[in-house]
Amino acid sequence: MSSEIITANQIKRIKPDKLSYNEKLVLYAITRWPLKTDQELSEKIDLKRSTVTSIKKRLKDNKVYRFKYRIGSEYINEDIIKNTFFQINPNIDKETLKKLARRVLERYNNSVFTIITDSVYVGINFVKDFAKLKTGEYDFEKKWKKHGIFAEGYPKYVNFALKHANIYFDYANLIRHIFRLDIQEDNEGLDRYSIKDRIPKTVNLNVNEKKIVFNLCKYPDKDNKALSEMTGINLQTVRKIKRKILDKGILKPVIIPVLKKLDNELITYKSFRFNQAKSIEERIDFVKYLDLKHPHHILRIYDENEYISLCVYKDYSTYYKNIQAIEEYIAKTNIMTNKTETAVAPINDIKYLKNVVFSRLCKKVFDIKDKDLKL
Repeated sequence: MSSEIITANQIKRIKPDKLSYNEKLVLYAITRWPLKTDQELSEKIDLKRSTVTSIKKRLKDNKVYRFKYRIGSEYINEDIIKNTFFQINPNIDKETLKKLARRVLERYNNSVFTIITDSVYVGINFVKDFAKLKTGEYDFEKKWKKHGIFAEGYPKYVNFALKHANIYFDYANLIRHIFRLDIQEDNEGLDRYSIKDRIPKTVNLNVNEKKIVFNLCKYPDKDNKALSEMTGINLQTVRKIKRKILDKGILKPVIIPVLKKLDNELITYKSFRFNQAKSIEERIDFVKYLDLKHPHHILRIYDENEYISLCVYKDYSTYYKNIQAIEEYIAKTNIMTNKTETAVAPINDIKYLKNVVFSRLCKKVFDIKDKDLKL
């Protein structure tokens, strides 16, 4: 099993941390601005630079978060974001489920986010075109249906054209919300609400740049010196390439808080279709409403037709209160046309979690061959 895959045993060993107010503040800051210096962060949240530095180290040492890179969406040359969801047959043999789960997690290079429990499967991956999507769908279904994995029928798919969809992993807003931090949201992330045609970007990387891009995705915690030693590229060139990759947005940093460390109990999946009689502005108003009033989400994908999200909650009481308020908003506005597809699972029930993993997709998107990665 890849080190990028978190297993049930690892999750169960995690104990929630009781963070101080300043620790919550710093966690929010590094999540919101992952590349800013400690001095810049201290100015953002009005703490001493030395305090920010010491708290960052403590949070990292306590494994409260993980630092990763994702590919800038405008550089992903796949056409479709594929969301797969299904309920798992409760009578399935656990060893069979384990074997098939490992196969999916290790084989599907386009997969960037997967949750598998005893009862639920959720997967997010990128597909080149609808012809490839059809082939992959049948291959997936044939193997899993043979073993009676599906609780009923086939998986439910929601396929977004990447050109017309927004996808983002939003942890900063979640942290601000669950810790009730008195911080005003700035304007840096507000463009995520718009629905407009994405203009894809292309980039031709030389062999050295391919090495750095891949190793940043695979080993995000490695510093420039370690990258130099791993790739055989001199330190000055490593710094130059890394600066280019980040400045162009080819890779974007993301801080992934360990959800159980933050004392969250539940993870939920939601999916629905927008009411086509509603204007685009009304649909966007609903997305804004969720951000402002119920920002429990860690992942959201939406276009003008459909919406899916993954959310976390401290407990069932918080979840039910949240859902009731959202349902009242939906009833009042008639913003959707079908019943929300919802699945709820305790975080402790997660068997496998592939959490914002772009290294394999990186090889495909940037045409990186194994020979390119050799010293």
